[in-house]
Amino acid sequence: MCDDSDTEIIEETIDGFDIYIEPNPDQYRDGYIWSVSKDDEELNSGLVFTVDDALEEIFNNINSNQNNYL
Repeated sequence: MCDDSDTEIIEETIDGFDIYIEPNPDQYRDGYIWSVSKDDEELNSGLVFTVDDALEEIFNNINSNQNNYL
C-alpha cells in the first residue's frame, strides 16, 4: 500500500506505458488524478480517492491495452 500523505507527483514508464498520478488540483474534491499514455497518446485517465486506487486503475488499463501494442 502507498502512503498518500506525502504523495506529490508520480511519473513512471511501465512496459512502455507512461503513467502519471498527482493530487487533484480541485481543492474542494480531494483525491488524485491519473493517466496512462503510450507513444504520446493518452489512453485513459480518471479521478480516484487514493494512490492505490489510481495504481489499480492504471494497471487494469495497461493490461487491457497491452494486447493492442504487441
